[in-house]
Amino acid sequence: MEKKFMEMQAKPSAPILSELPQAEIHSYDDSETDDTDDDFELSTSQGSGGATGNSLLDDAPSADEESSSSEESGKEVSDEKSSQGASSDSDVAHSVATGGDALLDIARAEEQESQKRRKSKRVVGGMRTPGGGILIFCPYGCRVEVKEQHRGMTGKCPKCRAPFIVPVDPPMFKKSKKDDAGAGEKKTGSERTWLEALHLHIVSPEKLKIKADSLVKEFTEADFGFSEENLIVAILGKKGGGGMFSRGGDKKGDPREQMLEHLKEGKPVDDLPVSEKYVFTTEEMAQIRVVQPTASRTDSIFHGIPVFGEGRIAVQLPLTDAIKDPIYVSMGITQFWDFAKALEKHFDITGLGAGAGIPPEHVYSRSLCFFLQTPIKFLENIEFYKADSSVELMTIGYRCEKCGTTISEDGRKKESLGGKSPKGIAKAKCPKCSNKMGENFLQDIKENVEEAKIND
Repeated sequence: MEKKFMEMQAKPSAPILSELPQAEIHSYDDSETDDTDDDFELSTSQGSGGATGNSLLDDAPSADEESSSSEESGKEVSDEKSSQGASSDSDVAHSVATGGDALLDIARAEEQESQKRRKSKRVVGGMRTPGGGILIFCPYGCRVEVKEQHRGMTGKCPKCRAPFIVPVDPPMFKKSKKDDAGAGEKKTGSERTWLEALHLHIVSPEKLKIKADSLVKEFTEADFGFSEENLIVAILGKKGGGGMFSRGGDKKGDPREQMLEHLKEGKPVDDLPVSEKYVFTTEEMAQIRVVQPTASRTDSIFHGIPVFGEGRIAVQLPLTDAIKDPIYVSMGITQFWDFAKALEKHFDITGLGAGAGIPPEHVYSRSLCFFLQTPIKFLENIEFYKADSSVELMTIGYRCEKCGTTISEDGRKKESLGGKSPKGIAKAKCPKCSNKMGENFLQDIKENVEEAKIND
């Protein structure tokens, strides 16, 4: 080994230099590099043929070299671990940061979308109900119905006992008007929806007798004028203007025409030329509700008894400080439909009488004649039509009260069931079950029946 070492010292090989990567360059303390001899490196020697071979000393490094290399490898391992740890921390921090940004962006987008939906579906001031109040929500989402006079007050939810505040009436709650050429002019009588000669009942609770038909004849005819600002209930004076209740002075004519002319000229409602009037504001109209019929007997002071007449519909008007006794208006089914449409058009009140069994439109059923096997189309809810003086009914068939067999009027005439006229049909025997037919008539509006015959 010594001989070989001496030969290598005499003829040293040319060093081969290469550039180290920057990550592999390390600095050391001065205490670790006292001898300058430790800094040299043994390189591979080249043969005469140009082939390269490894020195024997490469396989057997000195003790100092082993110590230096172990220290270097230890430092490299520790540096590599620290760099891996730093890179791992950097990767985790970047992923967390990236995930946080993504979640934040998603949350912002959802919040913007929810705000758009809330703005588009926003109900200002609470949803109105036909029962005379508004629907609001407590902080925990329970639906609570309150009255108009509760606006601006605090209360507790009856379900969860959470406190809530009833919103005040916003200034822009009223329905916006359409712009037209006469937008700057005052409202005239022609812009109102009028329902004429409805039955107005002023009922004193102390004198009320709760029995069927007790209030049928206790009424005064009145005209109802609907607009966006108010509802006018006008009791007209006698025709000619000379009666004690007339306010038309010496003018003669129809009091209804005088009233409409007064409103058309833009004169004050307080000076309306009628014998008596009631004016209800938009806010007060939220109290309006149906009291006959009702879904439950507990919903009305009349307890389901038809005091206004069987088949008639009664609506209670708003109670105000100026009104001493409750006021009701009773009407037939077709008048009620017009009344409900006017409320929806001018006051945005929908669902009046919902759940009380009042049909929203004509409802028909169909059957076959036992004799002729021809179809019979007849009205349902016939009790409402019988109480409507504006509707004329026509009998088009009969139904057995025992087995339900139906017979048309043409079939009855052909078979002479009950005689030549339908007067004896109630005592006539059913052709199917032989029991008495009874007085179960199938009817339709006369105008519709006649029109159908013309078309046929």
